Amino acid sequence: MGLFSFGKKTNEGGLMDAIRCDEKDFLIWKWRPAGQDANSTKKENALRTGSSLNVRPGQAAIFLYPNTNGQYDVIKGPYNDTIKTDNMPVLANIIGAAYGGGTPFQSEVYFINLAKNMELQFTLPFFRVVPAEPEYKAYNVEVAVDGSIVFEVSQNPEDIKYMFEAWGGSDTTLEEVYAKMKTLVAQEVQQIIANAPKDTGIFVMHFNSLIGQIGPYILNRIQGKIAHRFGIFAADVLLSEIRYNQGSDSYQALQRITEEQAHLFNLEKEKNALLAFEIQRNTMATDANIRNQSAARMADIQLDHQEDMLARMREEGQYAQRMQTSVAGIRGNLAAESEYLGAHTVDVQGDVMKTGMESLGSMSAMNMGEGGGMNPAGMMMGMGMASGMAGQMGQMMGNMGNAFNNQVAQAGAPTPPPMPGQTPPAPPAPQAAAYFVMVNGQQFGPADTNTLRQMAAAGQINVQTMAWTQGMPQWAAIGTIPALAALFQAPQTPPTPPTPGSVPPPPPAM
Repeated sequence: MGLFSFGKKTNEGGLMDAIRCDEKDFLIWKWRPAGQDANSTKKENALRTGSSLNVRPGQAAIFLYPNTNGQYDVIKGPYNDTIKTDNMPVLANIIGAAYGGGTPFQSEVYFINLAKNMELQFTLPFFRVVPAEPEYKAYNVEVAVDGSIVFEVSQNPEDIKYMFEAWGGSDTTLEEVYAKMKTLVAQEVQQIIANAPKDTGIFVMHFNSLIGQIGPYILNRIQGKIAHRFGIFAADVLLSEIRYNQGSDSYQALQRITEEQAHLFNLEKEKNALLAFEIQRNTMATDANIRNQSAARMADIQLDHQEDMLARMREEGQYAQRMQTSVAGIRGNLAAESEYLGAHTVDVQGDVMKTGMESLGSMSAMNMGEGGGMNPAGMMMGMGMASGMAGQMGQMMGNMGNAFNNQVAQAGAPTPPPMPGQTPPAPPAPQAAAYFVMVNGQQFGPADTNTLRQMAAAGQINVQTMAWTQGMPQWAAIGTIPALAALFQAPQTPPTPPTPGSVPPPPPAM
């Protein structure tokens, strides 16, 4: 066969070609003019540049160039264009520059079926499957398998070339593909299912119930072998049925055994369910008892706690009552002693006055060097001495009375608020008004106004001394307290007593 055919008006050249594939059910189809058989004309091997190329979706066109060390051009559909050197680079190497446009070139064009979901159905006649369980190995079960394998050609150009070479690079129909693949598929599927009990642990009598899992398991085991052998990608294995030879003795014996085991399994399952229910009921009853016991213990604890609180409250009430009685007794004793002291002070003052008067009488008889008779100077001196002694005794008794009064007032005096930085004393029961003062950083009181007057006279307190009494919100300087400010006012000068001898003589007798 020549490379070019110029000047000949035959059916082997001269006109532009329409290169396309309208075949069905093919895997590989070599292009030739319509109505021609493969390899029957040179035109199918000598194409012209500028010829139209139409590659449909789901197809690929392989341009095979002889004498180029097996170089290919692969064009996947959809594609519709003219053949040029820019879309098939190999043409630049095989078309002579002297020929120009329309020059024929030597090439064969093969169309590849890239359609998805091409399906090969298969049926495996009965074959034996040995159970993996040692107690069932004597029962060989015969099974038959109906299913299909779904395959497709890879879209990768290198995979397309591999598939083209795997099928010999010639026309190949799907029927021929199925015929060749069936043998491999039947052998592989039968071997995989026969070994499934041992390899997967599936019980032979459970094949049909697990048919959805067995299909993917077969696909995973068979996929690599189909790709290596045929260059085809297995996409899925669909099992429609796994049938048993139910008339065989092995199947019937194994069926009875499995039914009995299933019955025993169901009985055991029901037994376990009843046992679980009984355990749950007992647990609930136990929990209820525990809750009731816990509630009873909590109630006892709360009752004991309440009884303890009531006993403590009774004891505290009795103690408070005893303390009130004791304080009342102390206050009564102090009041009685104060009354006694007051009465005793009056008696003492009376005795002092009496003694003074007696002294006055005796002094009137004193001889002043001027003869007998009444001595006015002696009388005045006696009166002064008596008055002085009475005053001193009265002051002493008054101080004692004030001390008793302070004790009485202190038993019931209000507690002043603490000075900043000091801890407040415990508040006693409220009594009559009394004052607290701060002397040399120490709290003194309660004290009445007489005591404070004496302390002011002694220089122990002044107008800046801090003081407090009931009703005041805070401590305050004595000079700012109206009731105490008078203690520091200048006293009025008392009238000068008459000197002896200045007393006028008694008026003359009328």
